[in-house]
Amino acid sequence: MNKRQRQVLIQRILRDAPVSSQQDVVAALAAAGCEVTQATVSRDLMEMRLQKARDSSGQLRYEAGRVSTERQDPIVACSRMLKDFGRGVEGAQNLLVLRCDPGAAPGLGRVVDELENGSVLGCVAGDDTVIIVCRDSREAESFREYLRELGG
Repeated sequence: MNKRQRQVLIQRILRDAPVSSQQDVVAALAAAGCEVTQATVSRDLMEMRLQKARDSSGQLRYEAGRVSTERQDPIVACSRMLKDFGRGVEGAQNLLVLRCDPGAAPGLGRVVDELENGSVLGCVAGDDTVIIVCRDSREAESFREYLRELGG
Protein backbone atom coordinates (compact mmCIF):
# COMPACT_ATOMS: atom_id res chain seq x y z
CA MET A 1 0.00 0.00 0.00
CA ASN A 2 1.46 3.36 -0.96
CA LYS A 3 1.27 6.57 1.10
CA ARG A 4 -1.71 7.99 -0.80
CA GLN A 5 -3.71 4.78 -0.34
CA ARG A 6 -2.78 4.67 3.34
CA GLN A 7 -3.91 8.26 3.86
CA VAL A 8 -7.24 7.55 2.14
CA LEU A 9 -7.63 4.57 4.48
CA ILE A 10 -6.86 6.78 7.49
CA GLN A 11 -9.62 9.17 6.39
CA ARG A 12 -12.05 6.23 6.13
CA ILE A 13 -11.02 4.90 9.56
CA LEU A 14 -11.61 8.30 11.14
CA ARG A 15 -15.03 8.58 9.49
CA ASP A 16 -16.12 5.11 10.62
CA ALA A 17 -15.01 5.02 14.27
CA PRO A 18 -13.88 7.34 17.07
CA VAL A 19 -10.08 7.45 17.18
CA SER A 20 -8.32 9.27 19.99
CA SER A 21 -4.66 8.32 19.58
CA GLN A 22 -2.06 7.55 16.99
CA GLN A 23 -1.78 4.03 18.40
CA ASP A 24 -5.51 3.57 17.68
CA VAL A 25 -4.83 4.57 14.06
CA VAL A 26 -1.89 2.10 13.88
CA ALA A 27 -4.13 -0.70 15.23
CA ALA A 28 -6.97 0.13 12.82
CA LEU A 29 -4.56 0.20 9.87
CA ALA A 30 -3.11 -3.16 10.95
CA ALA A 31 -6.64 -4.62 11.14
CA ALA A 32 -7.13 -3.42 7.55
CA GLY A 33 -3.91 -5.15 6.47
CA CYS A 34 -1.59 -2.14 6.51
CA GLU A 35 1.30 -2.59 8.95
CA VAL A 36 2.92 0.76 9.83
CA THR A 37 4.70 2.33 12.78
CA GLN A 38 3.40 5.08 15.00
CA ALA A 39 6.05 7.39 13.50
CA THR A 40 4.60 6.82 10.01
CA VAL A 41 1.09 7.56 11.27
CA SER A 42 2.37 10.69 13.01
CA ARG A 43 3.89 11.95 9.74
CA ASP A 44 0.69 11.09 7.83
CA LEU A 45 -1.53 12.93 10.31
CA MET A 46 0.74 15.98 10.22
CA GLU A 47 0.93 15.96 6.43
CA MET A 48 -2.85 15.55 6.17
CA ARG A 49 -3.22 18.38 8.74
CA LEU A 50 -5.70 16.31 10.73
CA GLN A 51 -6.62 17.84 14.04
CA LYS A 52 -8.12 16.61 17.26
CA ALA A 53 -11.37 18.05 18.49
CA ARG A 54 -13.68 17.32 21.39
CA ASP A 55 -16.62 15.09 20.56
CA SER A 56 -20.08 15.46 22.11
CA SER A 57 -18.92 13.64 25.26
CA GLY A 58 -15.88 15.91 25.68
CA GLN A 59 -13.31 13.31 24.57
CA LEU A 60 -10.47 14.28 22.23
CA ARG A 61 -10.82 12.56 18.86
CA TYR A 62 -9.25 12.86 15.45
CA GLU A 63 -11.90 13.98 13.00
CA ALA A 64 -11.82 13.23 9.30
CA GLY A 65 -13.65 16.47 8.56
CA ARG A 66 -11.10 18.59 10.45
CA VAL A 67 -8.52 18.69 7.68
CA SER A 68 -7.00 22.08 7.02
CA THR A 69 -5.62 22.58 3.52
CA GLU A 70 -4.19 26.03 4.12
CA ARG A 71 -1.57 26.86 6.69
CA GLN A 72 -3.08 28.67 9.64
CA ASP A 73 -1.27 31.64 11.16
CA PRO A 74 1.10 30.06 13.74
CA ILE A 75 0.23 32.57 16.46
CA VAL A 76 -3.52 32.03 15.99
CA ALA A 77 -3.03 28.23 15.92
CA CYS A 78 -0.94 28.25 19.09
CA SER A 79 -3.38 30.56 20.88
CA ARG A 80 -6.33 28.34 19.96
CA MET A 81 -4.54 25.16 21.05
CA LEU A 82 -3.45 26.72 24.35
CA LYS A 83 -6.97 27.96 25.12
CA ASP A 84 -8.60 24.65 24.14
CA PHE A 85 -6.12 22.16 25.58
CA GLY A 86 -3.51 23.95 27.73
CA ARG A 87 -3.52 23.43 31.49
CA GLY A 88 -0.62 25.68 32.49
CA VAL A 89 3.03 26.33 31.92
CA GLU A 90 5.81 26.37 34.51
CA GLY A 91 9.48 27.20 34.24
CA ALA A 92 12.52 25.28 35.46
CA GLN A 93 15.71 27.15 34.54
CA ASN A 94 15.91 27.08 30.73
CA LEU A 95 13.04 24.56 30.43
CA LEU A 96 9.31 25.10 30.31
CA VAL A 97 6.81 22.40 31.21
CA LEU A 98 3.56 22.88 29.31
CA ARG A 99 0.74 20.73 30.73
CA CYS A 100 -2.27 19.90 28.56
CA ASP A 101 -5.18 17.54 28.11
CA PRO A 102 -4.25 13.88 27.47
CA GLY A 103 -3.44 13.36 23.80
CA ALA A 104 -2.95 17.05 23.01
CA ALA A 105 0.80 17.34 23.59
CA PRO A 106 1.94 16.40 20.04
CA GLY A 107 -0.30 19.08 18.55
CA LEU A 108 0.78 21.68 21.09
CA GLY A 109 4.43 20.85 20.50
CA ARG A 110 3.91 21.28 16.78
CA VAL A 111 2.25 24.70 17.10
CA VAL A 112 4.97 25.89 19.50
CA ASP A 113 7.59 24.76 16.97
CA GLU A 114 5.72 26.55 14.18
CA LEU A 115 6.01 29.84 16.09
CA GLU A 116 9.70 29.73 15.09
CA ASN A 117 10.56 31.78 18.16
CA GLY A 118 14.30 32.41 18.52
CA SER A 119 14.16 31.68 22.26
CA VAL A 120 13.09 28.08 21.65
CA LEU A 121 15.69 25.46 20.77
CA GLY A 122 13.09 22.69 20.49
CA CYS A 123 10.19 20.79 22.03
CA VAL A 124 9.62 17.24 23.20
CA ALA A 125 5.99 16.15 23.43
CA GLY A 126 4.59 13.24 25.38
CA ASP A 127 0.88 12.58 25.85
CA ASP A 128 -0.11 15.39 28.21
CA THR A 129 3.14 17.34 28.62
CA VAL A 130 5.41 19.34 26.32
CA ILE A 131 8.95 20.16 27.41
CA ILE A 132 10.17 23.35 25.74
CA VAL A 133 13.93 23.92 25.75
CA CYS A 134 14.93 27.59 25.68
CA ARG A 135 18.37 29.15 25.26
CA ASP A 136 18.60 30.30 28.88
CA SER A 137 16.45 30.97 31.93
CA ARG A 138 15.79 34.61 30.97
CA GLU A 139 14.47 33.62 27.55
CA ALA A 140 12.47 30.79 29.13
CA GLU A 141 10.72 33.25 31.44
CA SER A 142 10.03 35.62 28.54
CA PHE A 143 8.62 32.80 26.40
CA ARG A 144 6.52 31.52 29.33
CA GLU A 145 4.91 34.96 29.63
CA TYR A 146 4.33 35.02 25.87
CA LEU A 147 2.56 31.63 26.02
CA ARG A 148 0.43 32.84 28.94
CA GLU A 149 -0.58 35.91 26.91
CA LEU A 150 -1.55 33.64 24.02
CA GLY A 151 -3.83 31.65 26.29
CA GLY A 152 -1.72 29.15 28.20
